[in-house]
Amino acid sequence: MAAPADAARTPLRARGPSYIATIALGHGIKHWYIAAFAVYLPHIAAEYQLSDLAVGAVATLRQVGGGAPNFFVGYVSDRLRGHWHLLLPASFFFAALFMMLAGLSPWLWPMVLAIALAGASAALWHPPAISMLTTRFPRRKGFVIALHGAGSGSGETLGPLVVGLVLTGLLADDWRRYTLWSMIPAVLITGYLYYLLKGGHQPPPLPADHHREPTRMRDFYGLLRYPAYRSLAYANFSRSFAHFGLLALLPVYLAEDLGMNSAGVGFHVGLLTALGVLAGPAYGYFSDRIGRRAPIVAASVVIFAAMTIMGIVQSGVFFTLALAAVGIFLWSVQDIINATAMDAAPPGKEGTVVGFMFTSSFVGAIIAPGLEALAVTLFDSRLAMFFLSGAVMAPAAVILALAPLRRAGQA
Repeated sequence: MAAPADAARTPLRARGPSYIATIALGHGIKHWYIAAFAVYLPHIAAEYQLSDLAVGAVATLRQVGGGAPNFFVGYVSDRLRGHWHLLLPASFFFAALFMMLAGLSPWLWPMVLAIALAGASAALWHPPAISMLTTRFPRRKGFVIALHGAGSGSGETLGPLVVGLVLTGLLADDWRRYTLWSMIPAVLITGYLYYLLKGGHQPPPLPADHHREPTRMRDFYGLLRYPAYRSLAYANFSRSFAHFGLLALLPVYLAEDLGMNSAGVGFHVGLLTALGVLAGPAYGYFSDRIGRRAPIVAASVVIFAAMTIMGIVQSGVFFTLALAAVGIFLWSVQDIINATAMDAAPPGKEGTVVGFMFTSSFVGAIIAPGLEALAVTLFDSRLAMFFLSGAVMAPAAVILALAPLRRAGQA
Protein backbone atom coordinates (compact mmCIF):
# COMPACT_ATOMS: atom_id res chain seq x y z
CA MET A 1 0.00 0.00 0.00
CA ALA A 2 1.32 3.43 -0.83
CA ALA A 3 2.83 5.47 1.97
CA PRO A 4 0.97 8.58 3.18
CA ALA A 5 1.80 11.77 1.28
CA ASP A 6 3.41 13.32 4.34
CA ALA A 7 5.50 10.23 5.16
CA ALA A 8 8.72 12.16 4.75
CA ARG A 9 7.69 14.55 7.52
CA THR A 10 6.49 11.91 9.99
CA PRO A 11 8.82 10.25 12.48
CA LEU A 12 10.04 6.75 11.63
CA ARG A 13 8.02 5.31 14.51
CA ALA A 14 4.79 6.52 12.83
CA ARG A 15 5.33 4.81 9.45
CA GLY A 16 3.74 1.60 8.19
CA PRO A 17 5.99 -1.34 9.15
CA SER A 18 7.15 0.15 12.45
CA TYR A 19 3.61 1.25 13.25
CA ILE A 20 2.26 -2.28 12.77
CA ALA A 21 5.21 -3.79 14.65
CA THR A 22 4.77 -1.43 17.62
CA ILE A 23 1.11 -2.30 18.08
CA ALA A 24 1.65 -6.03 17.47
CA LEU A 25 4.63 -6.30 19.84
CA GLY A 26 2.88 -4.23 22.49
CA HIS A 27 -0.08 -6.57 22.18
CA GLY A 28 2.22 -9.54 22.63
CA ILE A 29 3.88 -8.15 25.75
CA LYS A 30 0.49 -7.35 27.27
CA HIS A 31 -0.61 -10.94 26.69
CA TRP A 32 2.68 -12.22 28.15
CA TYR A 33 1.76 -10.62 31.47
CA ILE A 34 -1.83 -11.85 31.40
CA ALA A 35 -1.16 -15.38 30.07
CA ALA A 36 1.25 -16.14 32.92
CA PHE A 37 -1.88 -16.75 35.03
CA ALA A 38 -2.14 -20.24 33.46
CA VAL A 39 1.19 -21.15 35.09
CA TYR A 40 0.22 -19.55 38.39
CA LEU A 41 -3.10 -21.40 38.53
CA PRO A 42 -1.86 -24.86 39.65
CA HIS A 43 0.13 -23.19 42.46
CA ILE A 44 -2.90 -21.16 43.52
CA ALA A 45 -5.05 -24.31 43.46
CA ALA A 46 -2.52 -26.22 45.58
CA GLU A 47 -1.95 -23.36 48.05
CA TYR A 48 -5.65 -22.84 48.73
CA GLN A 49 -6.66 -26.52 48.18
CA LEU A 50 -9.22 -25.65 45.52
CA SER A 51 -11.57 -28.24 43.98
CA ASP A 52 -12.17 -28.39 40.22
CA LEU A 53 -15.37 -26.40 40.70
CA ALA A 54 -13.47 -23.77 42.69
CA VAL A 55 -10.79 -23.58 39.99
CA GLY A 56 -13.57 -23.10 37.44
CA ALA A 57 -15.05 -20.32 39.60
CA VAL A 58 -11.68 -18.54 39.84
CA ALA A 59 -11.20 -18.80 36.06
CA THR A 60 -14.75 -17.55 35.48
CA LEU A 61 -14.25 -14.50 37.71
CA ARG A 62 -11.02 -13.74 35.89
CA GLN A 63 -12.87 -13.87 32.55
CA VAL A 64 -15.66 -11.67 33.91
CA GLY A 65 -13.09 -9.03 34.79
CA GLY A 66 -11.43 -9.27 31.40
CA GLY A 67 -14.61 -9.43 29.35
CA ALA A 68 -17.22 -7.26 31.05
CA PRO A 69 -15.53 -4.00 29.98
CA ASN A 70 -16.10 -4.94 26.33
CA PHE A 71 -19.65 -3.64 26.76
CA PHE A 72 -18.30 -0.10 26.90
CA VAL A 73 -14.59 0.04 25.93
CA GLY A 74 -15.52 0.12 22.24
CA TYR A 75 -17.77 3.09 22.94
CA VAL A 76 -14.94 4.77 24.90
CA SER A 77 -12.54 4.11 22.03
CA ASP A 78 -14.84 5.75 19.47
CA ARG A 79 -15.49 8.74 21.73
CA LEU A 80 -11.73 9.18 22.36
CA ARG A 81 -10.93 8.74 18.68
CA GLY A 82 -8.09 11.27 18.78
CA HIS A 83 -6.39 9.70 21.83
CA TRP A 84 -5.92 6.09 20.78
CA HIS A 85 -2.15 6.38 21.28
CA LEU A 86 -2.72 7.06 25.01
CA LEU A 87 -5.15 4.21 25.59
CA LEU A 88 -2.69 1.48 24.60
CA PRO A 89 0.11 2.31 27.10
CA ALA A 90 -2.50 2.83 29.84
CA SER A 91 -4.02 -0.59 29.13
CA PHE A 92 -0.66 -2.35 29.41
CA PHE A 93 0.51 -0.50 32.52
CA PHE A 94 -2.59 -1.18 34.59
CA ALA A 95 -2.72 -4.82 33.48
CA ALA A 96 0.82 -5.30 34.82
CA LEU A 97 0.10 -3.30 37.97
CA PHE A 98 -2.93 -5.37 38.97
CA MET A 99 -1.06 -8.63 38.31
CA MET A 100 1.61 -7.42 40.73
CA LEU A 101 -1.05 -6.55 43.32
CA ALA A 102 -2.47 -10.06 42.92
CA GLY A 103 0.93 -11.49 43.77
CA LEU A 104 1.17 -9.30 46.86
CA SER A 105 -2.20 -10.42 48.26
CA PRO A 106 -2.12 -13.33 50.76
CA TRP A 107 -5.91 -13.77 50.55
CA LEU A 108 -7.61 -15.68 47.75
CA TRP A 109 -10.54 -13.44 46.80
CA PRO A 110 -8.65 -10.11 46.85
CA MET A 111 -6.09 -11.89 44.67
CA VAL A 112 -8.81 -13.01 42.26
CA LEU A 113 -10.22 -9.47 42.20
CA ALA A 114 -6.81 -8.05 41.29
CA ILE A 115 -6.40 -10.64 38.53
CA ALA A 116 -9.86 -9.72 37.21
CA LEU A 117 -8.92 -6.02 37.22
CA ALA A 118 -5.77 -6.88 35.28
CA GLY A 119 -8.00 -8.48 32.66
CA ALA A 120 -10.27 -5.43 32.65
CA SER A 121 -7.28 -3.19 32.00
CA ALA A 122 -6.08 -5.46 29.21
CA ALA A 123 -9.53 -5.30 27.54
CA LEU A 124 -9.02 -1.59 26.88
CA TRP A 125 -6.33 -2.47 24.32
CA HIS A 126 -8.31 -4.12 21.55
CA PRO A 127 -10.82 -1.49 20.30
CA PRO A 128 -8.28 1.33 19.80
CA ALA A 129 -5.55 -1.00 18.51
CA ILE A 130 -7.71 -2.73 15.90
CA SER A 131 -9.32 0.59 14.94
CA MET A 132 -5.87 2.15 14.48
CA LEU A 133 -4.76 -0.66 12.19
CA THR A 134 -7.90 -0.97 10.07
CA THR A 135 -8.28 2.76 9.48
CA ARG A 136 -4.59 3.01 8.55
CA PHE A 137 -4.66 -0.06 6.26
CA PRO A 138 -8.28 -0.39 5.03
CA ARG A 139 -7.47 -2.76 2.15
CA ARG A 140 -5.39 -5.15 4.25
CA LYS A 141 -7.60 -5.65 7.29
CA GLY A 142 -7.20 -9.43 7.42
CA PHE A 143 -3.41 -9.25 7.23
CA VAL A 144 -2.81 -6.43 9.74
CA ILE A 145 -5.35 -7.80 12.24
CA ALA A 146 -3.65 -11.19 11.89
CA LEU A 147 -0.26 -9.59 12.61
CA HIS A 148 -1.81 -7.96 15.65
CA GLY A 149 -3.14 -11.39 16.64
CA ALA A 150 0.27 -12.95 16.02
CA GLY A 151 1.65 -10.52 18.57
CA SER A 152 -0.84 -11.68 21.17
CA GLY A 153 -0.22 -15.29 20.16
CA SER A 154 3.50 -14.79 20.75
CA GLY A 155 2.75 -13.46 24.21
CA GLU A 156 0.36 -16.31 24.96
CA THR A 157 3.02 -18.79 23.82
CA LEU A 158 6.20 -17.32 25.26
CA GLY A 159 4.60 -16.01 28.45
CA PRO A 160 3.62 -19.38 29.96
CA LEU A 161 6.76 -21.06 28.56
CA VAL A 162 9.29 -18.52 29.88
CA VAL A 163 7.46 -17.89 33.14
CA GLY A 164 7.27 -21.64 33.71
CA LEU A 165 11.02 -21.99 33.13
CA VAL A 166 11.79 -19.03 35.40
CA LEU A 167 9.59 -20.36 38.18
CA THR A 168 11.08 -23.85 37.90
CA GLY A 169 14.73 -22.86 37.50
CA LEU A 170 15.17 -19.62 39.42
CA LEU A 171 12.34 -18.89 41.84
CA ALA A 172 11.42 -22.31 43.27
CA ASP A 173 7.82 -21.84 42.00
CA ASP A 174 7.44 -18.53 43.89
CA TRP A 175 5.03 -16.95 41.42
CA ARG A 176 4.34 -14.03 43.75
CA ARG A 177 7.94 -12.88 43.61
CA TYR A 178 7.84 -13.10 39.81
CA THR A 179 4.88 -10.70 39.61
CA LEU A 180 6.79 -8.20 41.76
CA TRP A 181 9.93 -8.34 39.63
CA SER A 182 7.95 -8.10 36.38
CA MET A 183 6.67 -4.62 37.31
CA ILE A 184 10.11 -3.10 36.72
CA PRO A 185 10.20 -3.79 32.95
CA ALA A 186 6.48 -2.95 32.75
CA VAL A 187 7.17 0.68 33.72
CA LEU A 188 9.92 0.95 31.11
CA ILE A 189 7.83 -0.70 28.40
CA THR A 190 4.90 1.64 29.09
CA GLY A 191 7.08 4.71 28.55
CA TYR A 192 8.64 3.35 25.39
CA LEU A 193 5.28 2.30 23.98
CA TYR A 194 3.95 5.82 24.47
CA TYR A 195 7.04 7.25 22.75
CA LEU A 196 6.64 4.96 19.74
CA LEU A 197 2.96 5.73 19.26
CA LYS A 198 3.12 9.47 19.93
CA GLY A 199 2.84 11.45 16.71
CA GLY A 200 1.67 8.41 14.78
CA HIS A 201 -1.41 7.78 12.69
CA GLN A 202 -4.47 9.94 13.24
CA PRO A 203 -7.82 8.41 12.28
CA PRO A 204 -9.27 9.66 8.99
CA PRO A 205 -12.02 12.31 9.17
CA LEU A 206 -15.55 10.95 9.24
CA PRO A 207 -18.11 11.71 6.52
CA ALA A 208 -20.04 14.92 7.18
CA ASP A 209 -23.23 13.14 8.21
CA HIS A 210 -21.39 11.19 10.90
CA HIS A 211 -20.28 14.39 12.63
CA ARG A 212 -23.92 14.86 13.60
CA GLU A 213 -24.21 11.29 14.87
CA PRO A 214 -21.71 10.73 17.69
CA THR A 215 -21.22 7.20 18.95
CA ARG A 216 -23.77 6.19 21.55
CA MET A 217 -24.14 3.10 23.71
CA ARG A 218 -27.26 2.08 21.78
CA ASP A 219 -25.09 1.60 18.68
CA PHE A 220 -23.59 -1.45 20.43
CA TYR A 221 -26.96 -3.22 20.72
CA GLY A 222 -28.05 -1.97 17.31
CA LEU A 223 -25.52 -4.33 15.71
CA LEU A 224 -27.77 -7.23 16.73
CA ARG A 225 -30.19 -6.15 13.99
CA TYR A 226 -27.82 -7.52 11.37
CA PRO A 227 -27.65 -11.30 10.69
CA ALA A 228 -23.98 -10.93 9.77
CA TYR A 229 -23.05 -9.70 13.23
CA ARG A 230 -25.19 -12.32 14.96
CA SER A 231 -23.47 -15.09 12.99
CA LEU A 232 -20.00 -13.69 13.60
CA ALA A 233 -20.84 -13.30 17.27
CA TYR A 234 -21.67 -17.01 17.46
CA ALA A 235 -18.40 -17.87 15.74
CA ASN A 236 -16.50 -15.82 18.32
CA PHE A 237 -18.55 -17.31 21.16
CA SER A 238 -17.81 -20.92 20.18
CA ARG A 239 -14.11 -20.26 19.59
CA SER A 240 -13.84 -18.50 22.94
CA PHE A 241 -15.73 -21.29 24.73
CA ALA A 242 -13.26 -23.87 23.40
CA HIS A 243 -10.23 -21.71 24.17
CA PHE A 244 -11.02 -20.53 27.67
CA GLY A 245 -12.64 -23.79 28.65
CA LEU A 246 -9.27 -25.42 28.02
CA LEU A 247 -7.32 -22.68 29.78
CA ALA A 248 -9.44 -23.15 32.91
CA LEU A 249 -8.73 -26.85 33.48
CA LEU A 250 -5.98 -27.91 31.07
CA PRO A 251 -3.15 -26.68 33.38
CA VAL A 252 -4.60 -28.65 36.29
CA TYR A 253 -5.08 -31.73 34.06
CA LEU A 254 -1.47 -31.52 32.90
CA ALA A 255 -0.09 -31.04 36.40
CA GLU A 256 -2.25 -33.48 38.38
CA ASP A 257 -3.37 -36.14 35.89
CA LEU A 258 -0.24 -36.25 33.73
CA GLY A 259 2.28 -35.27 36.44
CA MET A 260 3.94 -32.38 34.57
CA ASN A 261 6.03 -29.70 36.29
CA SER A 262 5.64 -25.95 35.68
CA ALA A 263 7.85 -26.09 32.59
CA GLY A 264 5.78 -28.89 31.07
CA VAL A 265 2.54 -27.09 31.85
CA GLY A 266 3.89 -23.88 30.33
CA PHE A 267 5.03 -25.69 27.17
CA HIS A 268 1.68 -27.36 26.54
CA VAL A 269 -0.37 -24.27 27.35
CA GLY A 270 1.90 -22.38 24.95
CA LEU A 271 0.97 -24.85 22.19
CA LEU A 272 -2.53 -23.41 22.24
CA THR A 273 -1.10 -20.41 20.41
CA ALA A 274 2.45 -21.28 19.26
CA LEU A 275 1.76 -22.40 15.72
CA GLY A 276 -1.06 -19.91 15.36
CA VAL A 277 1.55 -17.16 15.62
CA LEU A 278 3.13 -18.42 12.39
CA ALA A 279 -0.08 -19.42 10.62
CA GLY A 280 -2.11 -16.34 11.59
CA PRO A 281 -0.56 -13.73 9.25
CA ALA A 282 -0.64 -16.17 6.31
CA TYR A 283 -4.23 -17.03 7.15
CA GLY A 284 -5.11 -13.33 7.27
CA TYR A 285 -3.29 -12.62 4.00
CA PHE A 286 -5.19 -15.34 2.15
CA SER A 287 -8.49 -14.23 3.66
CA ASP A 288 -7.86 -10.82 2.05
CA ARG A 289 -7.41 -12.61 -1.27
CA ILE A 290 -9.93 -15.48 -1.28
CA GLY A 291 -12.56 -14.19 1.15
CA ARG A 292 -13.27 -14.78 4.82
CA ARG A 293 -15.82 -17.61 4.73
CA ALA A 294 -13.65 -20.60 3.77
CA PRO A 295 -10.90 -19.96 6.37
CA ILE A 296 -13.46 -19.62 9.18
CA VAL A 297 -15.33 -22.82 8.23
CA ALA A 298 -12.13 -24.84 7.80
CA ALA A 299 -10.78 -23.72 11.18
CA SER A 300 -14.01 -24.70 12.94
CA VAL A 301 -13.86 -28.21 11.48
CA VAL A 302 -10.21 -28.74 12.46
CA ILE A 303 -10.74 -27.50 16.03
CA PHE A 304 -13.71 -29.85 16.51
CA ALA A 305 -11.77 -32.86 15.18
CA ALA A 306 -8.61 -32.15 17.20
CA MET A 307 -10.54 -31.64 20.45
CA THR A 308 -12.19 -35.02 19.96
CA ILE A 309 -8.82 -36.68 19.34
CA MET A 310 -7.39 -35.18 22.54
CA GLY A 311 -10.23 -36.65 24.56
CA ILE A 312 -9.72 -40.07 22.98
CA VAL A 313 -5.91 -40.42 23.22
CA GLN A 314 -5.65 -38.64 26.62
CA SER A 315 -1.84 -38.21 26.59
CA GLY A 316 1.33 -38.84 24.65
CA VAL A 317 2.60 -37.68 21.27
CA PHE A 318 -0.80 -37.69 19.54
CA PHE A 319 -2.27 -35.66 22.38
CA THR A 320 0.48 -33.05 21.96
CA LEU A 321 0.07 -33.01 18.17
CA ALA A 322 -3.69 -32.56 18.46
CA LEU A 323 -3.17 -29.75 20.96
CA ALA A 324 -0.80 -28.08 18.50
CA ALA A 325 -3.39 -28.47 15.71
CA VAL A 326 -5.99 -26.78 17.92
CA GLY A 327 -3.48 -24.01 18.54
CA ILE A 328 -2.94 -23.35 14.84
CA PHE A 329 -6.56 -22.43 14.25
CA LEU A 330 -7.99 -21.58 17.67
CA TRP A 331 -5.96 -18.39 17.80
CA SER A 332 -5.69 -17.37 14.14
CA VAL A 333 -9.38 -17.78 13.27
CA GLN A 334 -10.30 -15.09 15.79
CA ASP A 335 -8.44 -12.55 13.66
CA ILE A 336 -10.34 -13.59 10.53
CA ILE A 337 -13.67 -13.32 12.36
CA ASN A 338 -12.75 -9.84 13.60
CA ALA A 339 -11.54 -8.78 10.14
CA THR A 340 -14.90 -9.92 8.72
CA ALA A 341 -16.70 -7.80 11.30
CA MET A 342 -14.53 -4.78 10.47
CA ASP A 343 -15.33 -5.24 6.77
CA ALA A 344 -18.94 -4.51 7.72
CA ALA A 345 -18.21 -1.80 10.33
CA PRO A 346 -20.03 1.53 9.79
CA PRO A 347 -17.64 4.53 9.56
CA GLY A 348 -16.87 5.97 12.97
CA LYS A 349 -18.15 2.87 14.77
CA GLU A 350 -15.01 0.74 14.45
CA GLY A 351 -14.37 0.60 18.19
CA THR A 352 -18.00 -0.27 18.90
CA VAL A 353 -17.81 -3.19 16.45
CA VAL A 354 -14.59 -4.44 18.09
CA GLY A 355 -16.22 -4.16 21.51
CA PHE A 356 -19.26 -6.09 20.25
CA MET A 357 -17.11 -8.91 18.87
CA PHE A 358 -15.03 -9.18 22.04
CA THR A 359 -18.23 -9.19 24.10
CA SER A 360 -19.34 -12.31 22.24
CA SER A 361 -15.98 -13.84 23.10
CA PHE A 362 -16.49 -12.75 26.69
CA VAL A 363 -19.80 -14.59 26.94
CA GLY A 364 -18.12 -17.81 25.80
CA ALA A 365 -15.21 -17.22 28.16
CA ILE A 366 -17.33 -16.79 31.29
CA ILE A 367 -19.68 -19.69 30.51
CA ALA A 368 -17.00 -22.21 29.56
CA PRO A 369 -15.04 -22.68 32.83
CA GLY A 370 -18.15 -23.31 34.93
CA LEU A 371 -19.80 -25.65 32.41
CA GLU A 372 -16.60 -27.58 31.81
CA ALA A 373 -15.93 -27.88 35.54
CA LEU A 374 -19.50 -29.12 35.97
CA ALA A 375 -19.05 -31.67 33.16
CA VAL A 376 -15.76 -32.85 34.70
CA THR A 377 -17.50 -33.27 38.07
CA LEU A 378 -20.53 -35.11 36.64
CA PHE A 379 -18.45 -37.52 34.54
CA ASP A 380 -15.67 -37.75 37.14
CA SER A 381 -13.07 -37.22 34.42
CA ARG A 382 -11.21 -34.16 33.18
CA LEU A 383 -11.37 -35.64 29.68
CA ALA A 384 -14.94 -34.31 29.51
CA MET A 385 -13.58 -30.82 28.83
CA PHE A 386 -12.17 -31.88 25.45
CA PHE A 387 -15.42 -33.46 24.26
CA LEU A 388 -17.54 -30.53 25.46
CA SER A 389 -15.29 -27.96 23.76
CA GLY A 390 -15.44 -29.93 20.52
CA ALA A 391 -19.21 -30.24 20.69
CA VAL A 392 -19.65 -26.47 21.06
CA MET A 393 -17.36 -25.82 18.07
CA ALA A 394 -19.15 -28.21 15.70
CA PRO A 395 -22.18 -26.00 14.78
CA ALA A 396 -19.94 -23.02 13.95
CA ALA A 397 -18.83 -24.59 10.68
CA VAL A 398 -22.42 -25.05 9.47
CA ILE A 399 -23.60 -21.61 10.57
CA LEU A 400 -20.67 -19.74 9.00
CA ALA A 401 -20.94 -21.74 5.78
CA LEU A 402 -24.45 -20.35 5.24
CA ALA A 403 -24.59 -17.01 7.07
CA PRO A 404 -24.34 -13.57 5.41
CA LEU A 405 -21.07 -11.79 6.21
CA ARG A 406 -22.10 -8.22 5.33
CA ARG A 407 -24.66 -5.77 6.62
CA ALA A 408 -27.92 -5.56 4.67
CA GLY A 409 -27.50 -3.16 1.76
CA GLN A 410 -23.69 -3.12 2.00
CA ALA A 411 -21.73 -3.64 -1.19
